[in-house]
Amino acid sequence: MADPRSHLLFTLAGPMAAFGDVTVGQLRSTWDRPSKSAVLGLVAAALGIPRAQSADHARLHATLGFAVRVDRLGEAPHDRPAIVLRDYHTAQAPSSGRDRRWATRRDELAEPDRLNTVLSDRWYWAGFAATVALWARSSDAPPLADIAAALDRPAYALYLGRKSCPLSQPPAPRLIDAPSLPAAFAAYDEALKDGARARITAGPVLWADDDHESGAPDQCEVRRDTVVRREAWVFEDRVQHRLLMPSPEASA
Repeated sequence: MADPRSHLLFTLAGPMAAFGDVTVGQLRSTWDRPSKSAVLGLVAAALGIPRAQSADHARLHATLGFAVRVDRLGEAPHDRPAIVLRDYHTAQAPSSGRDRRWATRRDELAEPDRLNTVLSDRWYWAGFAATVALWARSSDAPPLADIAAALDRPAYALYLGRKSCPLSQPPAPRLIDAPSLPAAFAAYDEALKDGARARITAGPVLWADDDHESGAPDQCEVRRDTVVRREAWVFEDRVQHRLLMPSPEASA
């Protein structure tokens, strides 16, 4: 059995959630689980790191391992059909030229034929819960205890992918030493079974960075969610592994 590794686990839950897929233009869909960039963006917000500080965001991605387990998707347990919502946003970028510059919104509206209105559809999960695990990949990683403290008292508001999706309950961070990710998740579930998480049924699948040290995965997948330059929304590919949680009967 592997030596225990220190993990930070916490809960992300809310009435609405959206995690951007690779989309351009009118249709803005949502992925079925939080991306690493979304979760570490939330961690950065808790720590008070502004988006423009690219080096600090890159450090989080380089030094922290990440795993996620979806426990509720669209107000349904993991074994039921998900429920999605669709909303729309409008944005305007009025044309300008050598003969005209816009000083105020009133100036823009004075010429409605040049407003260039863009309509986009936004998809959301109607009800969401997930459990996240982080671990240090190197000595340069921020202390997990500091991240836990920041999640309890975040510097900026935390949300599930989009600013219109606030959390419905505190993240409940816990530091857990365990020899594998499934063991760490199981210990977290046990520690919080009588609290707010009593209403959350654990999902059967973990998705983790490929340095998880939890045995052979049953599936590998590539996701473009590692930050290169946060302020410019530039990302690169990341390999992730699918791991199965032990069944309750096997754990008994």
